[in-house]
Amino acid sequence: MREPDCVPITDLGLDASIVEAILSREKGGTFERSPTSPIATDQFWESTIKRRLAMIEACARLDFDAAPVISDYDACAKNYRPKFIDSRRFVDQWGRVMQDSVEGKTTYFVDGTVTGREDLDVYEPPDAFNPDLREMMDTLVKTTRDRDIAMMGECHSGWHLAFQVRGGIDKISIDFYKNPAFARRLFEKLAKACQAFAEAFIEAGVDVLVVTDDYADNHGPLMNPRFFREYELPNLRKIVEIGKRRGVPVLKHSDGNLYPILDDIIRTGISGLHPIEPGAMDLRRVKQSFGSEICIMGNVDCRQVLPYGTEEDVRMDVRRCIDAAAEGGGFVLASSNSIHANVEVNNVYVMVDEARKYGKYP
Repeated sequence: MREPDCVPITDLGLDASIVEAILSREKGGTFERSPTSPIATDQFWESTIKRRLAMIEACARLDFDAAPVISDYDACAKNYRPKFIDSRRFVDQWGRVMQDSVEGKTTYFVDGTVTGREDLDVYEPPDAFNPDLREMMDTLVKTTRDRDIAMMGECHSGWHLAFQVRGGIDKISIDFYKNPAFARRLFEKLAKACQAFAEAFIEAGVDVLVVTDDYADNHGPLMNPRFFREYELPNLRKIVEIGKRRGVPVLKHSDGNLYPILDDIIRTGISGLHPIEPGAMDLRRVKQSFGSEICIMGNVDCRQVLPYGTEEDVRMDVRRCIDAAAEGGGFVLASSNSIHANVEVNNVYVMVDEARKYGKYP
């Protein structure tokens, strides 16, 4: 790794309320709010582009060095409409049952639609090369290309979408033992779709791929490491191979304690790891062990410090991260997950300010 002039800053996502607060502040309170819930409008395709462009603009206003330009969660055809189950729950384009939270200005996974072999036989994930999806990608990348900001494309490798489409980690974990052929078919179908998104994002012009499947909680991996190596690790390796073949670095995001599977993840050839979650992993230890092989990305505490900390708390946490991982280069400052709705907006500005002041290389 080489030392740049200063520590780069970015994040993998900004919740809608954060975007609105930043753009309102920067434009003197004149920002016209767009729908914040993905199901707030029938014009889902147009609304998705508008919301994603607003996030990119907010990243630029914060002086981030990179922005999440497109996500496979967002990608949809122009005629896509959520299939409502009731007033709050709907089936999305991936076949996940999502619940709308008006108060939280977001949606979250609650169930899946592939309950057995018959469902899997007819299940079709989104096609990354659908012309409407390509138009969405091209619009977002083209709009961002002239900015002095790196463009990140966020995709998955298989696991995260597989357990959600299946209806939960508990269900797919039972499948590993009782119905492995079914689990393998589900993984294969979703992995191929994810790989297509990686290819499509690169063709659209993103600078970096970020694979966002979460593999762990604070205690350890969410699945038996044996099953991780059998079902998921080959899928991650294929995304990395796609990136290497096209000259695009692949970063891996996962919350939680990855130590039991960390060597496996590193050996896939990833270019970076995010966020080395505080309390679950040690930033300095990971830097010392793998800093010569990968970029380290993270890990300002977004659980306590960014939502509830004082300005000095934030500055101290930024300095902690830089002291632990910046020496020699290969470190990107970010939050320990994302800039979620509970984060105090002023603390995000403080985080950037302290990183710019303290994160200068000799």
